[in-house]
Amino acid sequence: MNEKVTKIAKRVLNSEDIDRSRIEHLFSLGDEDFEDLLYWANKIRQKFFGNKIKVCSIVPGRLGGCSQDCKFCAQSARYETSFKETKILTDAQILDAAREAKQKGVPNFGIVYSGRSVTEKELQRLEKLIGEMKDTIGIGVCASLGIIDFDQAERLAKAGLARYNHNLETSRNNFKNIVTTHEYDKRVETIKAAKKAGLGICAGGIFGIGETDADRIDLAIELCQLDVDMVPMNFLHPIAGTPLADFPTMQPREILRLIALYRFILPKVDIKVAGGRVLNLRDMQSWMFRAGATAILSGNYLTTAGRAVEEDLQMLEDLGFEANLICG
Repeated sequence: MNEKVTKIAKRVLNSEDIDRSRIEHLFSLGDEDFEDLLYWANKIRQKFFGNKIKVCSIVPGRLGGCSQDCKFCAQSARYETSFKETKILTDAQILDAAREAKQKGVPNFGIVYSGRSVTEKELQRLEKLIGEMKDTIGIGVCASLGIIDFDQAERLAKAGLARYNHNLETSRNNFKNIVTTHEYDKRVETIKAAKKAGLGICAGGIFGIGETDADRIDLAIELCQLDVDMVPMNFLHPIAGTPLADFPTMQPREILRLIALYRFILPKVDIKVAGGRVLNLRDMQSWMFRAGATAILSGNYLTTAGRAVEEDLQMLEDLGFEANLICG
């Protein structure tokens, strides 16, 4: 076993910080140390999270027609995809989806809106929906509504929202290569506003979009500094019509290695494997927990098919994990 990896892992297990030089060393390790990384990442997960895995599902409250130019996203109106036009779900459709998720045993349900932000009319609608989902259906409610300010975040919190999702997507340095229609700082400001309003923070990124290991380290450190509660890790699912349509998918072992590395850097933060896991991890999906993941996005995603909730819950049972059925 690699002695230096063992020493770094023991620091993490003792709740000691690891500096950038140690992080860079972990990222420099070759395939011969793959098993060591996963072994210790699993030990870190076990210590700080036990045997519980969080499960959540999402519904696209507004799908497509986005004015922004995120190069990986099928929902941008700037690209010729099947999601170019805007589709808005009715209140009944959103509530039915929440009830279905609840019936299947999913404790947390997210409403996702495409676009840069929401209007006042949309915010008022969401305040009512959040209250009904939380109080009537009895499911924890999360939301991803783009860029918001403190007043909007406070209103969402008062309505009963538990957590706000706003991904940084990639490092500050690489962001300009992926998005040009808004600034990285706008995303950071949104996270800070939501946190100030008392909302839990779900913020992560998408990998396989041309970033370097330095970018991956920078993103992890920024998320650590922002003190987020959950880090969704998405992996590029290339969509025809987008600028990244011809990018290759990531290999399963590369993804597992990256999850493990993020577990070292963010030992006490939930790591959620989200978009792209079915396509990219293939038959190695169950390994994500051994690599340190503590949460999954289950069911269909926004523009790509995921895996049935029943299959994911069965997988957790077969692996000896306990689905965390606590809302929020």
